[in-house]
Amino acid sequence: MPADSGSILRKLQGGFAMAATILAMGMSLFMDHSLRQSLETEDAQVMASQAKALMEQLPQPGLAEVRGEAPLEKAEWRLVDGAGNTVRESPGMGRLPHFDWPSPGATRELESPRGTFSLRSQAIQLPGGADGRLLMAMDRTHEEALIAGFRRTLALGVAVSAVFAALLGRWIAAWGLAPLRQIARQAADINDKNLGQRLNSAHFPLELQELVSTLNAALARLEDSFQRLEHLGAELAHELRTPLQNLRSTVENALLSSDPAPVTPAFLGGLLEDCDQLGALIEQILFLAKSGDGQNNVAMEPLSALELLEETRAFFEAAAEERNVTLQVVSEIEVSFQGNRLLLLRAFHNLVSNALKHTRETGCVQLGARAELERVCLWVQDDGNGIPSNWIARLGTPFLKGPSPASRDGLGLGLAIVRRVAHLHGGEMQIQSAVGQGTRVELHLPRLCRL
Repeated sequence: MPADSGSILRKLQGGFAMAATILAMGMSLFMDHSLRQSLETEDAQVMASQAKALMEQLPQPGLAEVRGEAPLEKAEWRLVDGAGNTVRESPGMGRLPHFDWPSPGATRELESPRGTFSLRSQAIQLPGGADGRLLMAMDRTHEEALIAGFRRTLALGVAVSAVFAALLGRWIAAWGLAPLRQIARQAADINDKNLGQRLNSAHFPLELQELVSTLNAALARLEDSFQRLEHLGAELAHELRTPLQNLRSTVENALLSSDPAPVTPAFLGGLLEDCDQLGALIEQILFLAKSGDGQNNVAMEPLSALELLEETRAFFEAAAEERNVTLQVVSEIEVSFQGNRLLLLRAFHNLVSNALKHTRETGCVQLGARAELERVCLWVQDDGNGIPSNWIARLGTPFLKGPSPASRDGLGLGLAIVRRVAHLHGGEMQIQSAVGQGTRVELHLPRLCRL
């Protein structure tokens, strides 16, 4: 059992919400990183500026002439000599914890129980030319609190955005899927009473027009199948009526006869003839119904046209001798192609049977084949009475019987089956006839079938 594919609406809603959430999280991370980088850069610039201001205030001759501490705004500072002894420091520097200072010229971040600090070490020359270092510490605890608050706000914003995106995504998905619901409603209104109704693709978005066109094509095929079945059913009922009535009349006459006579071979032969006619009719109707509209896939195999025609001639050789008709294969060139052997034999049996029926005694029925560019032409020709030109275009329609008395005795399905076999091979049937000269039926088939 196939797994449930789920709701498209929920998938679109979830996808929209997920995409919006990922986008919001990405923007949040970018903003958090940018804010931290901006604060760190600003702190570094402030400490560099304060270090410069402090150095400018140091007196040149000696430490005793220092005019006072530099008015620093943020950073606490300490001047140490080369031995690490404190030379001078800001008042708040002593209240700070002991730090592991970075090497001269470097800056580092340090988290301690007292908070987060930015540390900077810079090599300088003390008054008198001695080497020393300027150590600076900036308390960034308030900045970290600001960043933490900013992150909480971002997290809340992402959560709210996800909920809002899910609701908005559901509305957008429902709006986008509305044409599909419209297609479903219109398709639900189509039944066997109004199969001619179609969906107007112009009323739907461009992305759904192909779907609508495919659905309309399916409806057209369905309508054609219904009409064909309805027609075949009506014709079948009409054609079955006569042989069934004859069979019933024969049996009733035998039962009501005042002089009961033994069953004779002639009596049984008449019953068998009626049964054969019924069987042939049912078999041909089933073939036309199963073969559909000519688009069914059929098994193809390499065939020889001469072998196919010779097999057909051999099958009808006895029937042709009985009617004193010459039956011959006139083609000598070997023509190979792909086809279904059983279907083509059925078609040629119908063609040769019709030809023998319409050919006068001492007449001739010919079977032949010729190669064309990418096709092969198989044909059957007789020298019978021919068919009026106004009938040729109509031949091949199921249950349509020709104008001659011999045609009236048949079922009107032979040429319909031949045409269907040609269509199953991707080819066509053509009829050429002239009154008093005979009839030629050709099957033009592709040499390489791709159905």
